[in-house]
Amino acid sequence: MKACWLFAALFTGSFNLLADEDRINVYDVEAVNNGTETVVIPIIGAMESTGLLAGSVVTVTGVGQPQAQVVGFGAYSVNNSYISYLGYFNLGLTERWTMDISGLQAEFMDTQMFIGERPDDPIDVPNDASYLQRDWLLTFRYLLSESHQQAYKAPLLGLPTRHEYTARTVFEVEPFYRSRDFRSDYVSNVEGKTAGVQFTLDHDARNYTPSPNAGHHSYARLIRDWGNAERASYTRLEAQQVNYFDLGNTSWTRQQSLSLTAYISDIPTWDKNDPNSQPAWFAQSVLGGGDRMRGYADDYFNDRSAVFYAAEYRMIPSWQPQTSAPFIRNYNFPWWQFAVFAEMGKVEDQLDIAKLHQNMNWSAGFGARIFIENIVARADLGFSKDDSIFRFTVNQPF
Repeated sequence: MKACWLFAALFTGSFNLLADEDRINVYDVEAVNNGTETVVIPIIGAMESTGLLAGSVVTVTGVGQPQAQVVGFGAYSVNNSYISYLGYFNLGLTERWTMDISGLQAEFMDTQMFIGERPDDPIDVPNDASYLQRDWLLTFRYLLSESHQQAYKAPLLGLPTRHEYTARTVFEVEPFYRSRDFRSDYVSNVEGKTAGVQFTLDHDARNYTPSPNAGHHSYARLIRDWGNAERASYTRLEAQQVNYFDLGNTSWTRQQSLSLTAYISDIPTWDKNDPNSQPAWFAQSVLGGGDRMRGYADDYFNDRSAVFYAAEYRMIPSWQPQTSAPFIRNYNFPWWQFAVFAEMGKVEDQLDIAKLHQNMNWSAGFGARIFIENIVARADLGFSKDDSIFRFTVNQPF
């Protein structure tokens, strides 16, 4: 069993820690042929919404099958906030079918209630509130095709990129349940939930998934909730395209890359005159959060349709002190990365491409990522005309 300590910095400004990700991407796990391998990563930190927080991430590889992995995360704070996450990934069902299952529940006792951009609605006035989030996912993944791409022109100095990489096309079927609850002494409680199935066609041709500098990644997705007495029935469509470009290296960098993305979302079943046709705010076409418009709170913009564009510069420096530091050098922690990003996006109550590109909102910022034990941990500080938000989360934004 391995164990190492990560200390989160102590922040005092406008700081939000939210459970942005309902899944964790675990990259290139090596199969364990004999028994299991366990890694424990304790975490200590403090933030405005929770006070002092302590917890740990635990990964166990080789559970049930050599390539399968269990990932768990738990943390608790002095003001009774908590985060709990458990996932079982990469379980092989057949030669082409795999399965993931995961669940997240988190409650933050001192956060902000800010839902949507409706200035006349009192719910849009930031207030101290408790925030409860639940996400349950069951993912079935079918490999449609894979092909070997041409070797990249040069090794990525010190990065474990293969000389050949594989482009994969995958079809996913994912039953889901998500709920969000805000409770405040100042305004009425707000609750929302959605449950259904989402279908995704995903094409991944990145040369190095944790930090690509060549290739592309795209997906198209249909989300369907059939509704009931407590939920609206709706269908949402979304698609995203990302391209990655090599910017070359210098004597002080191992990798420099530019990532460009475009995203669109629409709810064709939406009827603006019938609130019962509209899903909960967080299930609409949303912007704001850890992946899109990072200078805004989660789901700050929500409506029928959305467009989003972003550019992110990523740089892995040659200076990687953790590879020789005591204790830490014994763990799989090959690199850390610096990033700068700029974003713009818009939501509307109709699918009008012209209107979606008028008076767009912007966000910009910078951050750092660490690749430890096959997981990308990410910290971003995002700015906008309305706010500045620091987030700690997982996975690259795109």
